[in-house]
Amino acid sequence: MNITIKELNKKEAGKVNKNLMDFRPVVCLLCGNKKKLRQRFFLSSIPLKSEAANKTFKKKLMNEFGLTYYAYDEANRKLITTAKCPECDNEKMKWEY
Repeated sequence: MNITIKELNKKEAGKVNKNLMDFRPVVCLLCGNKKKLRQRFFLSSIPLKSEAANKTFKKKLMNEFGLTYYAYDEANRKLITTAKCPECDNEKMKWEY
């Protein structure tokens, strides 16, 4: 399965899916940091609707961007959001709308 991933800025991501713009990281689940949690957006060339697509996407996201954890809106499984803690480099966050 061939998937391409493009990183988007927040403005570009908002044009793809406004619902995901209010979904943001609020605290790192490892160290409790709440400051400067950088949210990033990525666009997948195909919707992540199958286990195979998710597996391929996750591998490519790791290889190209060094990220393993991501979230998406069920209505649009092509726009992906991630975040990383600047204090401990953890990717698992508490997210809120």
